[in-house]
Amino acid sequence: MKLFANPTSPFVRIVRMALIEKGLNETVDTTFVDAWADDPAFLDANPAGRVPTLVTDDGTRLTEALLILAHLDATGSKPAVLAGGAAALSAAGVAIGVFDAAVAVIIGRKSAPDFDSGLVGTKRFRTMREGLRRLDAAFETVQEPFGLPAIAAITALDYLVFRFPDHDWRGLCPTVAAFRDAQADRPSVRDTVPRG
Repeated sequence: MKLFANPTSPFVRIVRMALIEKGLNETVDTTFVDAWADDPAFLDANPAGRVPTLVTDDGTRLTEALLILAHLDATGSKPAVLAGGAAALSAAGVAIGVFDAAVAVIIGRKSAPDFDSGLVGTKRFRTMREGLRRLDAAFETVQEPFGLPAIAAITALDYLVFRFPDHDWRGLCPTVAAFRDAQADRPSVRDTVPRG
């Protein structure tokens, strides 16, 4: 398999963490690309030019992180990442919403220097703050087994700390922050920390 990726994308990170948790990391050739550079091989795999994109051994092109995770679970590799019931998936959805809002700010800044103070920017920051608070309130019951809720929560917190270091994100979600710290040496966490 081949994974088109970016070392800072939180959507890529949840896929990379799942691959490590499932023991599939060694079976995947990860190619880091600049999603803004329109590399022909990358666009052949995904005309939308978005990461992550997974090309399976039979040439099937899978785009969008959650669809890739569903495929990885469908192959029968364990542990299942999307397991855990409605409460777990709800918490994962909140965490994904947090880092989706953060990505929207980063992209918005590319076209509007005052993006953060505009209508969309202020709503995205509200989503990040409120999302972390809600995630923290629900997280105690969904952190085990180490599936998508844990992966997405760690990814959300790390991405906000990485991209917006002047905010106290950890203070908004002490339960998630403590869990993240306890997982610091876990290979899927340690080996996928965003770097810029």
